Amino acid sequence: MIYQFYVERKSFLHSLDPRVKIIATLLGIASLMLFNDPKVLVPMFFLLLFSGRLLGRLGIGEQLRLLKPLAFLVILTLFLWPLIYKPRLVGLLLGVSFSLRLLGFGLITFQLLMTTRQRELVLGFVKLGVPYEIGLTLTIALRYIPTLYGMANTIMDAQRSRGLELDRGNILSRIRKTVPILIPLIVASLKTAHELSIALESRAFGAGKKRTFYRDIEMRKKDYVVLSTVVLAFALLLYLRFVHGFGHILIYRQ
Repeated sequence: MIYQFYVERKSFLHSLDPRVKIIATLLGIASLMLFNDPKVLVPMFFLLLFSGRLLGRLGIGEQLRLLKPLAFLVILTLFLWPLIYKPRLVGLLLGVSFSLRLLGFGLITFQLLMTTRQRELVLGFVKLGVPYEIGLTLTIALRYIPTLYGMANTIMDAQRSRGLELDRGNILSRIRKTVPILIPLIVASLKTAHELSIALESRAFGAGKKRTFYRDIEMRKKDYVVLSTVVLAFALLLYLRFVHGFGHILIYRQ
């Protein structure tokens, strides 16, 4: 079964040029990297969340549901930072900050995938100067994340129906129980990769050096306006961060 992130909607984000969305995604990730203060990252996370709701018509629960695979890393981050950084309260705050960064990275990437078709994403990378092979590789990698996630859920449900209790036992016991999940998932991944290679070869991928496209993309006035706004907003964040030290907690003191 093939799973996909893209959601067919009529929204402002869906109508934007893919190049604008790719650049905005990269600048959004860079913006999250600038700050480590929870007082800044919490509003930024919710701003991203409600921007997807208002501009992309993506449900709040719909977006948060895609962040579930990151739950383990978030819990691990919240647990480790108070142990490695003292005072522990500051360590907990830093754990919250890095968790929000991680969730923000996932959220902004998922918003790009949910509002952009795969062919438009590939074309956007190519128009930005990325070689077609690399653009296609990046897109396929992003495209098959939900497929692998769906496969994993299907395998887990099948193993639960056979009596495997994944949610019981200590940490070591749960790790051992992942073996019946990982082995079928690896086999299914290899099979999917093999089928993908056959599909590419059957379409003579790489036979011609110069590619043509059935559909092209073109920047419109609103795309330039959005791109200018995003770049100016990022420049403002750079100014606040490096000139005024806004939103930064000094972790390592000399």
